[in-house]
Amino acid sequence: MKAPGYFRDNRLYTLGLVLLAAGLPLSLFLTSVSQFVLAGAFLLDGGSVREKFLRFFRNKAAVALAGIWLLHVIGLAWTHDLAEGWKDVRIKLPLLVLPLIFSGQSPLSRKQFRLVADILLLSLLAGSLVSVAVLLGWIDRPVHTVRDIFIFGISHIRFSLFLCVGVYLLADRLLRKEPAGPIARLFEFLLAVWFIVFLVIIESITGLVILLLTASFFLLRALFQRGRSWTKALALIVLIAIPVVVISTVRTAWQETSVRHPYPIRQWEKTQYGNLYTFDLEQPTYENGYPVNAYVCDIELREHWNKRSLHAFDSTDLRNQPLRWTLVRFLASKGWRKDGRAVDALSATEVASIEQGVANVNDQERSSLSGRIRQIVWEFERYQQGGNPSGHSVTQRLEFWKAAMGVIRSHPLFGTGTGDLKEAYQAEYKRMGTQLRPEFRLRAHNQYLAVTAALGIFGLAVFLACWIYPVFAFGKAKGLLVQAAWLITTISMLTEDTLETQAGATFAALFISLFLFAQPGNPAEERQEES
Repeated sequence: MKAPGYFRDNRLYTLGLVLLAAGLPLSLFLTSVSQFVLAGAFLLDGGSVREKFLRFFRNKAAVALAGIWLLHVIGLAWTHDLAEGWKDVRIKLPLLVLPLIFSGQSPLSRKQFRLVADILLLSLLAGSLVSVAVLLGWIDRPVHTVRDIFIFGISHIRFSLFLCVGVYLLADRLLRKEPAGPIARLFEFLLAVWFIVFLVIIESITGLVILLLTASFFLLRALFQRGRSWTKALALIVLIAIPVVVISTVRTAWQETSVRHPYPIRQWEKTQYGNLYTFDLEQPTYENGYPVNAYVCDIELREHWNKRSLHAFDSTDLRNQPLRWTLVRFLASKGWRKDGRAVDALSATEVASIEQGVANVNDQERSSLSGRIRQIVWEFERYQQGGNPSGHSVTQRLEFWKAAMGVIRSHPLFGTGTGDLKEAYQAEYKRMGTQLRPEFRLRAHNQYLAVTAALGIFGLAVFLACWIYPVFAFGKAKGLLVQAAWLITTISMLTEDTLETQAGATFAALFISLFLFAQPGNPAEERQEES
């Protein structure tokens, strides 16, 4: 059955893509609605549904991407918890649906593709500007960490990945010299710079690392391709500058964390109010070079803090960390003893910072990338000393990975099955005696470990084949965008189990499918038809 005439020019398909591009950074509701519109376009837009399915099955790249979803369906065969298994399969459904829709439809025209890209870029710009307004207090919203500035229901990590895609969309245009005039080119260059600056503002280590690694890949490739000598020289300079800047920044943060000030210990001393200090010198934790566990008087800290704050001493701060620990670290960072006199000397601003979870006087200013790096270094030092990693995003990942490796060792060949992974993780946490609090005993936060734990070594091999084949077979023909999107997603899966959430699965399937199948022209499909 042929589609009605109104739908024969892909209008509904284009509308769905526009809604999706607008909704991804700004609206979960709009993102959901857009996918229904795209499904409707698949059924109604030009051409028969049967022909669209045939185009999908003829497209090996699309079938390979959909194979990732099918792999997890097969994993239900040796799963005990089928309810959890089917839930996982539903979460990964975009890996089937989006390659099917994009490969089944005709490629977009250049005008349509540019419209979709423009909407995405403007949505990212709007999302970043609104977030900055929240950060500056122009929009009334409580902000305890930089993560709280995102008011549209999207995580800061996911938004940072969108920003990386946005940077490469703009880079592709500038390299193609697509902007019509110098003003348009200047605007798009400044927009790319703003996206990078915003990554720094939100302290997105993940986004910045991914952007640097992908840029390094393209710069390295440029050195071995034919081209002008000045272009190669520029690529070499930037390629050298990237690790120099990164190493220098990390080194500075490490030095700030590892400094040690002279601090004589006299265990017989008493506080101004006549109370004894306590000392825990077996755990030499430091803030700004001063020992945290020396000269501590909990009796006075509790009494004097509860007079100054509505957040009780024995409760948690707004980052869900023990408030007592945050207070002690903050006082140590100032080189002060931890007693009632020190609490009384805190300013109102410092009290508010401690309530918000700021544990170092140097980190009171929000959006400090150096402070974030310094915090990561501190986390590692604390973790090596046997400290509890709960609530620390970097070091608790080490516990996640340990648990995943334990599950893999117990089920090496075929894994636990699609639905039994959650239970297997919890059992492994108990077996390894982790210090993580129950609410922090999460998934692997590494997609490759997650796949191996659920489906075994054989499942990982199939997953990698399905993930790598489309881009290596057809990505070169489609240019920078599909390669960048694939690299961004591939690297993100090292620190995130990207495909274990619907938002992550949608991100991965969307941009690979959009750039591989929907860009003007479709070499992937053409090569299939020729063969």
